[in-house]
Amino acid sequence: MMKPEGKPKIAILISGRGSNMSAIFDRIKDGSLPVEIVLVFSDKAVAEGLQKAREYGVRTETFSPSEFSSFSEYEARLVEVLKHAQAQWIVCAGYMRIIKKTLLENYQGRILNIHPSLLPSFRGLNAQKQAIEAGVKISGCTVHYVDEGVDSGQIIAQKAVEILDNDTLASLTQRILQAEHDTYWRAIKKVTYS
Repeated sequence: MMKPEGKPKIAILISGRGSNMSAIFDRIKDGSLPVEIVLVFSDKAVAEGLQKAREYGVRTETFSPSEFSSFSEYEARLVEVLKHAQAQWIVCAGYMRIIKKTLLENYQGRILNIHPSLLPSFRGLNAQKQAIEAGVKISGCTVHYVDEGVDSGQIIAQKAVEILDNDTLASLTQRILQAEHDTYWRAIKKVTYS
C-alpha cells in the first residue's frame, strides 16, 4: 500500500467512556502522535466518550446493531460512514463488539485493538479478573491487529504490569489502564508510520 500524503487518518470506535481515546487525543495535542482523528463512532448513543470527542472538535456518529436486520448490515453501514470520513485506520478503544467479516474485509490489517492482558493469556472479557484468579504475578496490556478471532490477532506491542499481593480487581484494572494509555498511542504511531 502506498503511503498517503499528510497525516494518517484514524477513526476511533468506542462503547463507553473513552479513556484510551482521551489519552490518544492528549498525545495528538502535545505533538507526540501526528495523526488526524476523522471520526469517533459509538454503538451506544449514551457513551460518555462521544461528548469528550465533541469537546475535542471531532465528528461523532452513533447507531446500534439493534437498528438493523443483521449484524452485517450494521457493519456495512459503519463501513460507509468510515469511508465517507476517509478513515484509513480503525482504532478500537473500548469498543465492546466482536468485529466481523464486513468490517474486516474492508479494513484488513488496518484495525487495532487494545486488551488488558498479555495476550495470548486471558482473552475475552474480564481479563484482569482472569489474571487475579489464575494467581499470575505479571499481567499487562497488548495492542494487536484485529482478525476474525477474539483477541487473537498479531501482537504489535505489550507492556507488563506486576500484580501485587494486595491488588484488588479495581487497583489492578487501574494500573493496567495507565499502561494502556502509555502503550496504545506508541503502537498507533509505530504501525501508521512503518
